[in-house]
Parts: sequence; structure tokens; C-alpha cells
Amino acid sequence: MFGGTETVALAIEWVLTELLRSPENMKRVQDELATVVGLERWSVEDTHLEKLSFLKCVLKDTLRLHPPFPLLLHETVEEAEVSGYFIPKGSRVMVNTYALGRDPASWSDPEIFNPSRFLDPGAPDLKGNSFEFIPFGSGRRSCPGMQLGMYAFELAVAHLLHCFTWRLPDGVKFGEEDTEYSDMIETKKENKKRNLERGNESELSL
Repeated sequence: MFGGTETVALAIEWVLTELLRSPENMKRVQDELATVVGLERWSVEDTHLEKLSFLKCVLKDTLRLHPPFPLLLHETVEEAEVSGYFIPKGSRVMVNTYALGRDPASWSDPEIFNPSRFLDPGAPDLKGNSFEFIPFGSGRRSCPGMQLGMYAFELAVAHLLHCFTWRLPDGVKFGEEDTEYSDMIETKKENKKRNLERGNESELSL
């Protein structure tokens, strides 16, 4: 329950944070939503999701930079030797997904939020086939809720970006807001974002 709800909520906070840092990417997603869904409609439906290719790229690059679980804990079921190191049976092994997603040997400008990198047909997918990008793990021990989690993540972000244009409070620039970030299982935010409703331009405060 905890892994299936808190992780999605955390990922949503991070994708909005990254889009506030790069309004050009936010506009590109909203333009895509306007084309696929239409501004006359408020509801994003299942049939729209498969056509939102840039939104998928935004979600992937967010998970690359901010995996909900930066360390994946495993245990060896038999003895093994890796790069000259002997690993006994029953050893606890931690996979650093945070470091893998920011490895300059695998990614160009790894610290930069750049969703367009995932438009490349050869870019890693979410299924754990490419070890430089495994936010859900890989193999038989990968997250069993990956499909449901991504569906909830994608649908929630699509609705939030289609219905609202997000910005920081008046007079606040990014980096000046009173915010504490953590790449573990929670993100604390003292200063909330604001959103501007597209329909009647009425301002709401979260």
C-alpha cells in the first residue's frame, strides 16, 4: 500500500517541480494535450494516453533524475563473483538507481532535465531491459505494480497539466522558495505552488 501510493504522489511532485524549472517543456506538454485532448474537454481519457508521446518522455526523465526508491535492496541466492569480487550467498546487495540515472557514461548532460532525450528510438524503456534506467527494478524481482503505477502517474499528471498552468507564488523565483527536497521516500515542501485554472482564469492555492 505504502509503495503504491506514496511513490506515485512523490513522482507527481517531482514532475511538477522539474516543469516549473523548465516552462518551455511545460508548454510543450500542454500544447500536446491541447492537440490530442482538445481545450474544449476537461477530462483526459485512456485512449488519449497512448498519443501523448512527449508527456511520456517527461515522466521518464523525471523518474531518471528522481527514482522513488533510489536504492533497491536485494539478496544473493547463491555465491557469485563480480569484477573480481567474491559475493557470498545471502549477501544484501543494493542497486543504486539514483546513480545509474545520473551516470555520465550512460547519459548526455545527466544532471539536466531533458525529456527530449527519450524521443530517440534507441532510448531505454521502463521495462528494466537497460540497466542504466531501472526505476522499477529489473527481472523477476522488478516492481509488480509498474503498469498500474505508471498508469496512475501518467493520468494524474495529464489532468493536472491539461486543466491548470502551474507557476510559483508571485515574486518568488526558483531557488528562492522555502523548500526542502529529499530523494528518499518523501518530499517536504513548505512553500506551495499555485496553479491558474485554464477555464475561467480563477486562481487557486494548493
